[in-house]
Amino acid sequence: MMIEMLKSYSIHFPKVASLVLAVMFLTDTIIAAPVHAESVRKPTPSGNDVLVVYHSRGGATKSMAEEIAVWFGARLAPIEAREYSEDFNGWWNANSHAWNEKEANIKPKGADLSRYKLVFLGSPIWWYSPSPPLWTFVKNSDLTGCKVILFNTFNSEFDQANIEKFARLVEERGGRLIDHIWIRRGRSYWQMNEKDLIEETNRILSEKSNDWQK
Repeated sequence: MMIEMLKSYSIHFPKVASLVLAVMFLTDTIIAAPVHAESVRKPTPSGNDVLVVYHSRGGATKSMAEEIAVWFGARLAPIEAREYSEDFNGWWNANSHAWNEKEANIKPKGADLSRYKLVFLGSPIWWYSPSPPLWTFVKNSDLTGCKVILFNTFNSEFDQANIEKFARLVEERGGRLIDHIWIRRGRSYWQMNEKDLIEETNRILSEKSNDWQK
């Protein structure tokens, strides 16, 4: 019903549809010009055993992923999902696929990650849940023996039931979700800029990274 309502609004009330778009899906969009903070970096000898996989539609999750990778000296592995482009069609696909829990068309479809000890999996939150490309990637991947950390950026909130469902999927694929970290970027009338996002990422990593490597 919500999707049909938005579709109707986009035809009859384009300004309303644009406002809804801004409120719901700027979660992964960098609004301010990029300004990189000086990271508090702690590369570790285990860097070759750490992987950062992420899906990002507008850039926020990408910035968080890049900072995590720098911190650990880890490899970055972006998930390509062209059907969620930054135009209206991409926004519409993001809405409907997340709402209906539809599998995404992505590259790579999945991977054997069993050689990594620590795997970060990141995405924006859409409809209170990690975005469809991340679910699709995990469903098609081997996480045997991996410790997994989920990371997200969002405007509003996530549903803990969806995070627990994601944790169960990780377990089905042989891994273990050991933590969930996130950054709430604010509403459409105020968005955290990239500099602040990077600083917040570093604050979280400073707090938690030692425990993840035990």
